Amino acid sequence: MYAKEGVNVREIIEYFKSDKGFERLLRAMFDIYVRYGRAFGAVRLTRPTTEEETVLSGFFKRDYYDQALIRIGLADFERQVQKVFSTDLLLGEFLEGYSGRSVISKSDMKAGARSSTDQFTGGLMAELVPIYDETPAGRWFGEMMAHMRRTYRPWVEMYQREPAVVIEMVRTTAEALNNLPGSKGGLVRLAKFSEKYTGSPFALDFSCSHGQLFLRALANYYDKPVPVADEDCVNLYVKAGLLTGGVLSRVTVMGLCAVTNNGKPDAASIIYNELQQAHVLTLENLSRFASVSAYGGTVFIFENPAIFAAVSERLRDVNCTLVCSVGGGTPAFLYLLKMFRKGGAKMYYAGNLDYRGLSLADKLYLEFGKNFIPWHYSRTDYELVLAEGDSLLPDEKKGLAMHNEDLASLLSTMRKVGKTSSSMPLVELFVEDIKTMVKE
Repeated sequence: MYAKEGVNVREIIEYFKSDKGFERLLRAMFDIYVRYGRAFGAVRLTRPTTEEETVLSGFFKRDYYDQALIRIGLADFERQVQKVFSTDLLLGEFLEGYSGRSVISKSDMKAGARSSTDQFTGGLMAELVPIYDETPAGRWFGEMMAHMRRTYRPWVEMYQREPAVVIEMVRTTAEALNNLPGSKGGLVRLAKFSEKYTGSPFALDFSCSHGQLFLRALANYYDKPVPVADEDCVNLYVKAGLLTGGVLSRVTVMGLCAVTNNGKPDAASIIYNELQQAHVLTLENLSRFASVSAYGGTVFIFENPAIFAAVSERLRDVNCTLVCSVGGGTPAFLYLLKMFRKGGAKMYYAGNLDYRGLSLADKLYLEFGKNFIPWHYSRTDYELVLAEGDSLLPDEKKGLAMHNEDLASLLSTMRKVGKTSSSMPLVELFVEDIKTMVKE
């Protein structure tokens, strides 16, 4: 019999604390109560222990033995506590005492949120907004104050503890945003840029709090979504003219002609001119060059490294520029293509014949427009590769749509057939095309 005459709240709490079989249940209940501010929802105990089965079966007078999951509603638990201990004790009062933490109501939580965001907004308005009005940073402040509760929540909470630190973080981010090197062309190492504006070479790394704030400022500046994947972060930094993670972003090139910033080819440039060998370039390599050019004003690009290798081997004695993206649309790959576009080069692109390959090709088409030419994406090419062997095409990207007409036509055919294969059977066609075009 659990009921006790005249039992008080402390005795009830001590009773539940004395048996570890209740601990996981009550800890989960407290989390749910804090979230909703009332006895709402239920706790699901997966793979309950023998001790949990015993104490819960005894307390609720139910058979909870040999179950993979035990579900207990917060309202049911509240009623059972009141029944067993002959008390009007409410769940919130009990959980607050059991956990030793304050249970804040939902309305109080909302009021607190309003208070903290208002304080941060007030700090910005008083100390920074008047200084940076009519600048890129000023426009970013407007976006920040409109999205305090979600996008900028971590800095709102940090402001409650260290307001001066956060204001200084925002100020240095604003200075960096107003002085991006991207508009001047070329790339500046992020460490050097960061040290100039923050005093630390690593403060603006996108893996830290200050860098995450800077990412949001850049996203607003370029009207882009806030990136999540590392590769997308690097791409956004490159767009701003900042070099970070260069060694992780690479592209393989054969027959590249590069010019250094002083206008004279150095040893590195000469190496890249050798036609007998392919070279792996990183963003850091590429940032050394003021410009690059392709032989004959045409560059031939392959998504598949095996096809790139096979074509390169067959064209050892032919003057041409070949590129392999090495991992898709990496920042180094996109940066190199932008340099080719700046020089007016035509870009023939041969990607993989699957949904992901078509998606990448279409994105590149949107980015580079008339300079970008999808290469061997016809129905005839597709039938040729299937004739050498095929595999089922995974049913993914159902909402995928193409902007390029050739890619859209192939996408329709691929969906009807439902198969894909390697483009290796097209190698000889690629080689003949290149030989013809470089002679023209």
